[in-house]
Amino acid sequence: MSEPSEFLLTRDRAWSCVLMNVATPGTGSYRAGWRITGICQFGLAFIGFCFGCAWIFNWCYRIYQAQVGEVVSNSSISWLLKCSVTFFALSFLWTGISCVNLLRRAKRDEETRQKNIPPKLL
Repeated sequence: MSEPSEFLLTRDRAWSCVLMNVATPGTGSYRAGWRITGICQFGLAFIGFCFGCAWIFNWCYRIYQAQVGEVVSNSSISWLLKCSVTFFALSFLWTGISCVNLLRRAKRDEETRQKNIPPKLL
């Protein structure tokens, strides 16, 4: 993973980053300061999205060919779907690991913040 940023991470900010990561892989990691990790996670998800769009486009085109009466090729396009699912799965797996690390880092930063608070004067 890339080097985390200098600021301390609060639990609320960590949870918001986790929710961002669940919605769109990589955005929460990027927001938490792990820039390279976030970009790579988002890139994997985007590549999976592109493969999925290519599969859907090819599938729709084959349906169109069948409706018009043209010859439908017998070539298999299932590899596009398999690549799409694989890239998405890798992205979400990496995102899940990052989310756990974000929450652990927030807990550690909270303990560090507690140590730096001076005692109350009575």
